[in-house]
Amino acid sequence: MRRVTIIDYGHGNANSIKLALASLGVTSTYSRQIADIDSADFLILPGVGHHGAAMRSLRESELQSALTRAARERKIPTLGICLGMQMMTESSEEGGLPGLGWVPAATERIKPANRKVFKVPHVGWNVIRKDPSSTLLEGIDTESEPFYFCHSFAIQAAAGAGSTSLFRYDRDYVAVFERENIMGVQFHPEKSQEPGARLLANFLRLSR
Repeated sequence: MRRVTIIDYGHGNANSIKLALASLGVTSTYSRQIADIDSADFLILPGVGHHGAAMRSLRESELQSALTRAARERKIPTLGICLGMQMMTESSEEGGLPGLGWVPAATERIKPANRKVFKVPHVGWNVIRKDPSSTLLEGIDTESEPFYFCHSFAIQAAAGAGSTSLFRYDRDYVAVFERENIMGVQFHPEKSQEPGARLLANFLRLSR
């Protein structure tokens, strides 16, 4: 049985993720217990919330070191969703605290020149330019099957070997990064209907 732990850092949209996983026949645990991180086969950092508050919660509860051991040392497949993806980067303009630093990237506020056309937060459906080597997006026609976004901060570039897929708003931003077992998506697969379900299914097929 696959043991999926959704990290509870005091924020997030765990219920939507749990329901999306349940539709795939997968039971998950929403937890802030180190034992649930240590025993997980898959880890998910959920979206929604404030970067600074979320990082402070991870540090105060000693979850940050447990997550880093699981993701970086034991190579547990780990998925960050929206804010969860941004927490995997080195820094964020939201809250001023360093991120987990797993991916060489910085999270920045979206600052379009024309805010009448490109509203912030960016809310709605966007298509993605898929990296052909993407594992998460395998079998998904991202040019005709959009994903649901809701965010005011984004990543313009992610360094390091691996796969990076982009989306266009006022400019190009990172929609998906995949660095071995560490993966992030700026959109919400749990709210993206069939394409989102297929992405989650692809994630759950990964192994160490």
